[in-house]
Amino acid sequence: MFGFIEREQILLKQNIYDLLHNTRIGRKGFAFILIGLFFTYLVSNAIINNISVEYILMYYVRYVFKIFGLGLTLELSRRRLHDNGYSGKLLWIWGSIASIIYSYYIYNTYSTEGLFLSFFEQIFLIEILIIFIPAALLLFLPSEQCLNKYGDSNVQMISSTCTIGYVETKITLSNEKGILEYLRDIYLYRSFRLTGRAKIIEAGIGVGSLGTIMGLNVNIFALLLMIKSEMGIAILEPISWAIFYILYVYTLFSVFTLLIRRLHDSLYSGLWILLLVVPFANVFVFYRLFIKGSWDVNSIKEI
Repeated sequence: MFGFIEREQILLKQNIYDLLHNTRIGRKGFAFILIGLFFTYLVSNAIINNISVEYILMYYVRYVFKIFGLGLTLELSRRRLHDNGYSGKLLWIWGSIASIIYSYYIYNTYSTEGLFLSFFEQIFLIEILIIFIPAALLLFLPSEQCLNKYGDSNVQMISSTCTIGYVETKITLSNEKGILEYLRDIYLYRSFRLTGRAKIIEAGIGVGSLGTIMGLNVNIFALLLMIKSEMGIAILEPISWAIFYILYVYTLFSVFTLLIRRLHDSLYSGLWILLLVVPFANVFVFYRLFIKGSWDVNSIKEI
């Protein structure tokens, strides 16, 4: 176990090195992450605005989310400009114009007497206008399909000191297995395996089947309780609860290890899975899990 954690830490350091030195992002990744950032921004603002009616402290928390959302959107936009060979310094022009518009709007709003409930919605609309719409326009920039001073569009792993990509696990282009075979691997043969790799189709089947399996677990639990009620066998109740929790934990752990193997398939450390509970950052992990293709670590190309 300690060897696995050490290996994951080395791979994590390699991932961070690569992110810092290859500052490009293509259209597919840009579109997915920008949409994810926008909806996280939308939902977080809506939730915090409702809570702030009763708890004034949440009014200030919303600005923390705004700063995170703005910072990540700007960084994403910078990488999109780099993909086309443009300097990220162009964002200063965008930022200056946006700041003037935002400051003028805030001044006019606060100049009026009272603070209406529509204030939050109005602010949100102006933020969409000056932040997310210009960022979305960057999607139309073409990508340079070659190496430029910001990195290589075809290279993900560029650090030469520690090459850990689970190369011992062979990956095939074709999905030659059926759904039942994938389910068998996920929930039986590889349910406790943290090392190795898993393709996108496996992650999709694993997460897609999670609700069905959990539903079956609940039905089994209800059936056992019904038998206990009809037959009066008291021992069935603790047995039913034990079976329910064992299957529940087993199913979640199987999907958890599957997602770690999926991160390995995109040459990422399984430790990134911890960011799934962090707003905004989880969008990046979702992209790695369900959008990014498999990587051939010998040629460092997506397949």
